[in-house]
Amino acid sequence: MSGSGDNERIKEGLRQTLHDLSTLHGVSGFEQAVVRYTRQRFEPLVKRVETDSYGNVTAVKSSRHEAPVLMISAHMDEIGFIVKSIEPNGFLRFDRIGGAGEAVLPCRKVDVSGHFGLIGSISGHLASASRLGQITPISELYIDVGASTADEVGKMGINVGDPISFFGELAAFTARDRVCGKGMDDRAGLAILIQVLNELKDEIPFGSVRAVATVLEQVGLRGAAMAAYRIKPNYAIALDGVAAADTPDLSTTKDMPVIMGKGPVVLLASSIGQDVAVRGNIAHPAMRRHLLAAATNGQVPVQFATLMRRGTTEAALVHMSRDGVPAITVGVPRRYSYSPHEMIDLGDAAAAVNLIVRFIREMETHSDLAFA
Repeated sequence: MSGSGDNERIKEGLRQTLHDLSTLHGVSGFEQAVVRYTRQRFEPLVKRVETDSYGNVTAVKSSRHEAPVLMISAHMDEIGFIVKSIEPNGFLRFDRIGGAGEAVLPCRKVDVSGHFGLIGSISGHLASASRLGQITPISELYIDVGASTADEVGKMGINVGDPISFFGELAAFTARDRVCGKGMDDRAGLAILIQVLNELKDEIPFGSVRAVATVLEQVGLRGAAMAAYRIKPNYAIALDGVAAADTPDLSTTKDMPVIMGKGPVVLLASSIGQDVAVRGNIAHPAMRRHLLAAATNGQVPVQFATLMRRGTTEAALVHMSRDGVPAITVGVPRRYSYSPHEMIDLGDAAAAVNLIVRFIREMETHSDLAFA
């Protein structure tokens, strides 16, 4: 594992990147600002940078050998919304893009295609006690952009189909190295990907490393599927967040055995739904073997988890590309998922950087990717 001085430097690098990323808006299908930022960060660190027609950004490092080809992915998009209609009195109706729950929405500040907006809520002085205790479905919510007519909204340049995203700039907690902000799913993974390339800037790995920042993950893992088909990797690692269950309303045995501050998570199985056949991934045994060897050799603490009830990562589609890609997920423990203020520990993220860097430095030993 890197020394304490290196870890502090890595954490500071992650903090600065997350500060930048938390100010950018990139709802699924509208990731352009994050694509531009990612290209800018990738370009000084690698041999070349490629961007496909959908916005997936691939950093290609120089290598000593063409094979094996390792794909490491993190997604750029965030959960958000889209303008569905405009009321005659200037309020906006909207639909969900991704998994934001209704309970966290009333009175949240949002960006509507570059304009400030506020998700409305009934006044506490005018609502009945029963109404105040209810969660308002998204079909009944609206956004106030300060306009009084639909024509006024049109003159602002807001139209049906425009993206809506949370405001949630990075904030730091006094205790420990913990931060929160919007889009930590998966801006934390993207920050780790950038930091890994920074750590390896002056190194030439044994095999080919393709670091891919993907689009459209929140709506079906689509960017990763596009990238994997084009890259044809021999093996792959998906970087993403994993829900921590160390809060008073959850259990680390009944819900998830993940504790913030105890290191990155090696996700051994995931699925959307109870049936693992429904878009999930069971970690390939060779990937598990080589990743754990890197953790042991680098003295990086890791946690193990499964996610079989609701949720999966890009490994779910990458591993099914072409004739199969051995894949695994490395996750960062995250509290308050799918909210405007997701929380991570920079120590966990720095440990993930160290783990992936060690894994890449050991590529020469990755000759056995057999299912055994």
